Amino acid sequence: QIEQRIEPAKRAAHSVSKRLQACLQGQCGSEMDKRVKKLPLMALSTTMAESFKELDTESSLGKALEMGCCIQSSLAKILAEFEITLEHDILQPLNKLSEEELPIILKRKKTLQKLISDWNTIKSRLNQAAKSSSNSSGAGAGPGASSAANKLEILKEE
Repeated sequence: QIEQRIEPAKRAAHSVSKRLQACLQGQCGSEMDKRVKKLPLMALSTTMAESFKELDTESSLGKALEMGCCIQSSLAKILAEFEITLEHDILQPLNKLSEEELPIILKRKKTLQKLISDWNTIKSRLNQAAKSSSNSSGAGAGPGASSAANKLEILKEE
């Protein structure tokens, strides 16, 4: 059951992490200040700040632009913090899972299958040698019996 879950889990982790990265508005991996400056919300805040400076401080439009500027700036900072947290807590572990851990599991799974196959082959050879050893010892204790016993010991060691 676990083997059947590994490959779909790898695909899911990979595709979800790619889609999540596409949803980010800030630059992936950048520092907080750089990320905030690149956000469209911050560009809007800057434009509002420049616009309300040109207006009368008592005008309702000026006050609305000033309030909007502060709100957009706060939203940009909150979004940047959220994206950094998302990147750290979700994207990095998903990428590590899909790019590092699951391929290692699949590689080890193949190694395990090969080792099980080798073990089954050797076990089969051991059973064959045990049968031939018991047949030759029943026929008499000659040089063939000691050769079969040696072969049996070698196979047991393998």
